[in-house]
Amino acid sequence: MALTQSGFKKDVVGTYILKDPGAIITYTIDWEDWLSTGSNVSTSTWTISTVTGDGANAMSKVSDGITNANKHTYIEVQKGTAGNTYTIKNTVVTTDGTTDVRRFRVRVEERFL
Repeated sequence: MALTQSGFKKDVVGTYILKDPGAIITYTIDWEDWLSTGSNVSTSTWTISTVTGDGANAMSKVSDGITNANKHTYIEVQKGTAGNTYTIKNTVVTTDGTTDVRRFRVRVEERFL
């Protein structure tokens, strides 16, 4: 049974976010508390896991970038096959040369009111 926590759901693996296959959604990571004083995000690279047999409905990136005084990164995603869970990974390099990675999971389900 899944539990809702702050907009996330939880399963035996951990937390995940729900997305409808028809939705185009932007997800943002706030790096501000992690960054050292005076440092900013210099580069941001995103990857989305592949799911075997996904085909043309695979979740894909629409756009990505760095915002809010180079302290937040974002990815806008589309599609996804209902029933599949995707891992989205963000790798950043800071202006002081530090590299770090964050991941989150998105489960695709047809959503109804």
